[in-house]
Amino acid sequence: MANDLPADQRLLLDDVLSRLGKVEDSPGLLRFMAEILKTLLRRQGDAQFLAVIQDAFAAGLTGLTFPEQKELASEVIQVVITKRPEIALAWQKIHGQPPRQPPAPAQAPAAAAAAPPQRRAADLPMEMPPPLPPEADEYAFSPAEAFVAGQLGDALDKRLALMRVPLPAIPSVAWCLDQPFFLFVPTFAVIAKAFITGPILRRCRDGLEKRVLSRIDHEVLTKPDRQAEFWNEARELVWKVVDESLTKLATHHKAAETKQAAIARTGNEGKEGFKVVEMPVTRPRTYNILGVEFALGQVTTTKRVKVKVPPPYKLEPEEVQAMDLIQEFRNGAAQAGLKLPDAADFQFLRTLLNFNPRLFAQSRDELIGLAAHEDTTSGFLTERLKAADKSFTNHLTDVLVMMMFTRCGDTSFRLAQFHAACVGSARDKSAMVAKRPFIPAELARRPHELALQLREALRRRLHLDAVLGSVERLLDCYKVMSRNLFGPELDEARGVITAFPMIFAADAEVATYTTIAKLVLATVTGEQPDRSICLMRVGQAYDRIGRKSAATA
Repeated sequence: MANDLPADQRLLLDDVLSRLGKVEDSPGLLRFMAEILKTLLRRQGDAQFLAVIQDAFAAGLTGLTFPEQKELASEVIQVVITKRPEIALAWQKIHGQPPRQPPAPAQAPAAAAAAPPQRRAADLPMEMPPPLPPEADEYAFSPAEAFVAGQLGDALDKRLALMRVPLPAIPSVAWCLDQPFFLFVPTFAVIAKAFITGPILRRCRDGLEKRVLSRIDHEVLTKPDRQAEFWNEARELVWKVVDESLTKLATHHKAAETKQAAIARTGNEGKEGFKVVEMPVTRPRTYNILGVEFALGQVTTTKRVKVKVPPPYKLEPEEVQAMDLIQEFRNGAAQAGLKLPDAADFQFLRTLLNFNPRLFAQSRDELIGLAAHEDTTSGFLTERLKAADKSFTNHLTDVLVMMMFTRCGDTSFRLAQFHAACVGSARDKSAMVAKRPFIPAELARRPHELALQLREALRRRLHLDAVLGSVERLLDCYKVMSRNLFGPELDEARGVITAFPMIFAADAEVATYTTIAKLVLATVTGEQPDRSICLMRVGQAYDRIGRKSAATA
């Protein structure tokens, strides 16, 4: 990238990197990067680019040694110097401003218009190949299959709608900057429906053709009352066939994951071997009478033969197919901007099709109602949650816990109760994940998300109550969550706060934000154990610049 730069940008990059080489410690590196980024990206159109670069650099610092931090800083500087002219030009085009042209020499003769400069190959937009034409599906029952897919998709939509809650605003212990819990994102319903009614349903053709698809005639396809009547008859059978397909895929996927873990542990698939087996052999029964030989009937015996045994960790075709299908599911989600947890697998999709919607809705309303009531004790709420755990699978219990925490995390079902429901009696992460497939990852996100919440509250200059609420919830993480289970996550959140001087370097109130960061860091590291003093001093420092109305955002 750097070798293709024009001469002036090359000189600038060399000068900045030489100054970077003289930085001797991490605090000095933050001050240096704050000054450099503020200087290089100081124009009006650079604000969004500056915020993205600052956030990316701050997020990447966590867990790096000082030499690695300098390498990251060098990479960030190269990106800024290389892409700054293109970002400026794009901003000018969006806002209808012609790009600035250098003044022409006074006595230069009129010349033909110069050709536009050639962009470097590395900066040219990627040319995506034209989309492939849809595969011609000559399946005889395509209209009938489309009808079943529509009914199945509608049922899945209704089930997933039971699992959504309104998302919280700042300040909240359940707030998320980017992606909330994946089931709370409406896009997931579209992705899951497309996967189940597409690749999964096509795998079920053999089981559905004779008893369902072949019975769907023109009346079923065109008359709503006939459609409802037919679906009431066929729903249970369709559910059963789809569930059997997902069960087989879940079994193969689990076996493939086990083998892949073994390959990662050993470094190979294992060795091909041999074993001796008893093989049945059938041959004619022969007779010999007075020298005359003839065959009459058959006789079966066994003989010992040596056969090849494939490597113990080699994936079977069905396992490869299961891995490809789950990857297709996750790739579809990623293309829609949704990151799925590992626990969103075939077994979870089975759960979505098999749970009792009425019982789930009753349990959801009961638990959220109890959590929202001010007189509900933590002990009683825990007992009701244990009762629900006996009625539902681990996946559904985790969903209920996430709904309670998102709705009532700032009232009765606080971070301490969420932590207790997640960790329980587990002493390590493997035992915790085995019991709770979803919420350990959501709990682990809390320190980082709450540090980002504080940063966003300051960046938007929200009301003092919102800032103090964000600080208080962040400090709760360090009080509730143990370093044995969540040490890296707590360190990552501390890294976000440490980077405040660089993040707010272009802000006129950078001194105030730096003071707030020092107060928070002193409290989480134990230098200032009194939280009330921290909150009081943060309030004193921020009160002058905070928004005077709208306590939340």
